[in-house]
Order: sequence, then C-alpha cells, then structure tokens
Amino acid sequence: MSGSNDLLRREAAFWDRQEEAIASIYGRPHDWRFVPELAERIMRPKYRFIERALARVIRDGTTHVEIGCGNGWFCHALARRGVRSWGIDISPKKIDVANEQAEALGVADRCTFIAGDALDFEPPAPVDLITSLGSLHHFPALATVFPRLVDGLLRPDGAMLFSEPNHEGMPRWLEGPAFRLARSKRFGRYFDHELYAEMTRPPEGESDNVRQESPAGEEFFGEEQDLDAIFSRYEVVHRRKFHYFVGHSTNVGHVFMKPRWIRTLTRWTLPAAVLLDDLACRIPPIGRRAEEGVWVLRNRPA
Repeated sequence: MSGSNDLLRREAAFWDRQEEAIASIYGRPHDWRFVPELAERIMRPKYRFIERALARVIRDGTTHVEIGCGNGWFCHALARRGVRSWGIDISPKKIDVANEQAEALGVADRCTFIAGDALDFEPPAPVDLITSLGSLHHFPALATVFPRLVDGLLRPDGAMLFSEPNHEGMPRWLEGPAFRLARSKRFGRYFDHELYAEMTRPPEGESDNVRQESPAGEEFFGEEQDLDAIFSRYEVVHRRKFHYFVGHSTNVGHVFMKPRWIRTLTRWTLPAAVLLDDLACRIPPIGRRAEEGVWVLRNRPA
C-alpha cells in the first residue's frame, strides 16, 4: 500500500496483531468468513467465477504477483497449478506464516513472499498476472497510485483479477428488522450481545480492534471508491457482484445467534439462500448494493 509512514506502521502492526490472534478469532468467529463450513458455501459462486476466469489466463510457467497476500493461501493455490508467484504484504507476521505454509505444502520453490509496500516491489521481469483479494481499498489515493502499480509490475498485455468491497452495510429491508429483534425483550435473549460488544469495541488499552477494520480501512471507511472509473483505462474482461444479503443474513441467523436450533436452520437453508443471492446479484440495481465485486482486467499495450 502507499501512504504516510505512520499509517504504514499502524497498518502493519494491526495485521501482525490479527495474525497473532487468529486462533482466537476462528475459535469465536464474529463473521461468517471465519466459519469455514459457512464460508465455503457462501463463497462458492465467487470462487467458481474466479476459477473460470483464471483458467483462461494461467498455465504452467505463468508469473504472478499477489498484492496483500496475507498468509499466502492464494499464491499457494496458484503454485500448485504451476504458477510462479510473488506475494507482498505489509505484515511481517503474515509473511512468516505464508513462508511456513509454502514449505509445508511443498510449493516454496514457486512462491516468494515479501514484507513491505507493494509500490516498492520490483519483480525480476514484468509478470503475466496481478491479483488482489480485498487489499486495494486500503490504498490511499488508489486512483493515483493504481496505474503506477500496474506499470511497475505487469507486462503490457498482462491480466489482472481483483476482488474488492463494493457496498458497505446491510440491505435496509434486513438491517431494520435484525436490529429491532436484537434489541427486543422477547428475542433479544437469543442474540449474543457479548460477542457483538467484543466485535465493535477495542480491547482495554488498545486503540483498535483486530475484529474490525484496519487503520487504513478506517481512514477511508464510508468513502466508496469508484473502482469502475479507476479500472476504466484497462479492458474489462469480466465483472460480477456477490453477496447482497446472504452474508448479512448468515451473521444474523448463525454467528450472533445463541440457540442451536436457529443456527442449524440457518445452515440447512444456506444452499438455497446462496443460490437466490447469486441470481439476485446479477440484476444490476441489486448488484450495485452487493458486498463484493470481482473484476478481471486486461492491460492495454501503450
């Protein structure tokens, strides 16, 4: 990412702390993304879309840079398909984990991980593919730095794949009833208020909460960047939106619900909810308010 030295320092420290606390976060998840059984089902349409898009791009020997690689899982996955990957992340601890897992998975010879600012990284040669799954929105002045980032990493006719937040907050038709139920005397006892408080307030003596947005995310929270405009100088090969209501409804019906029968009912109905949600996101007025977008771009030679 790019920004002031202080913001870079705080961003790195945040993700280091999150990595240190990752076991406890998974042990008491505050979001469906940290419940593997739920995440696998909810993300299935998005990852099928990504797999189809990448199948047209990658081959044995493809070179790749992942911006904001975290623990390196996406680099590891591509390495198993013969891709040579470089992963960059601002958090040294996440880079340590990425290296450890690359060794454990037997792909260390195809993966190189670097702790630092993506704008400072220079690959040995321009790469075939750039990806980022949820990191670009942490860049200050993204519209300004993005062309520099692409020009410094990607070959002239290379490809890009980005998954980024698209819209903040629940749909209004779900948000109002959910909060009224959580505050009501009759149904409020089913809601895990303790977990909600842990999620929304920083621990005593700390300035931020590893269950919430990072310092860079907080810095620009609510400022929805027009990614379509930022990406307009490149050829848009594919674009899809995901997670209009299913992620929010799963948090309401599973993550923050105490009774087992409600959580079980949420799991049983999840496949139908995912299918309906995926179809709804293809309708443009609904898709504009979906949580996430995926863009597949092609660089245009100068």
